[in-house]
Amino acid sequence: MENFLKTQSSRTVAISTDAMSACMEALNSKLADERQQKKNVRFFFPFGYEDYKVMLSRSADVILARRHEKISFVIDRFNEPFVRQLYYYLTFDNRFEGILQKGIMLIGKYGTGKTLIMQAMAEMYRTVVSQSNLYHPMITFIKSTALIEELKNDSISNYSKRPLIIDEFGREPKQIMHYGNWISPLIELLNERYDNGAWTHGTSNFTYQTLKSDDMYGEMTGDRIKAMFNFIELKGESRRK
Repeated sequence: MENFLKTQSSRTVAISTDAMSACMEALNSKLADERQQKKNVRFFFPFGYEDYKVMLSRSADVILARRHEKISFVIDRFNEPFVRQLYYYLTFDNRFEGILQKGIMLIGKYGTGKTLIMQAMAEMYRTVVSQSNLYHPMITFIKSTALIEELKNDSISNYSKRPLIIDEFGREPKQIMHYGNWISPLIELLNERYDNGAWTHGTSNFTYQTLKSDDMYGEMTGDRIKAMFNFIELKGESRRK
């Protein structure tokens, strides 16, 4: 009996060792796949800082023309610090004053140009991807109120992974009536995007402290928002005339 138990114990140790090795190999393979998938979502911006500023400015001018505004985008002492940080972010430069794996939540007063800069970034990004024949997903820019309307008629899963820039965080209704039930579609979407590690950016007039309050997204979603975004302030007063 004693010899039998020793034999069984030895066999168990051998099986456990083989099983452990196989499990670790499988997990390492999954980890490599996940990292590669995340890497494929973004690309290293292939131009120098001066060329980037020209492209960002021209992309902003395209947005202004689309708005029927006869002005040009200007990089000045108020927005240049963020413009530079955005370049560091797009080029995976360690001089970026945040965490490169997170998205950017650009906050500040109304009229400072938050929407224009992030919309111009999306325009520039899509142009570089399409003109360079890069195999990366396009980034979608959408206002939070428009996103709520989209989510009324479409599955949240269709927006849970694609790269997004959500404009005017906090301006949308937090709950809506849908087929007789109250739902919180943006909160549900943010939670799904957090779980999926989706690449997400945003703009807001509100600070993180306000966004995580019970009147906004609440502590639980707020904690996930903190993990998803680098909060960066665009300083200055309104540029609108």
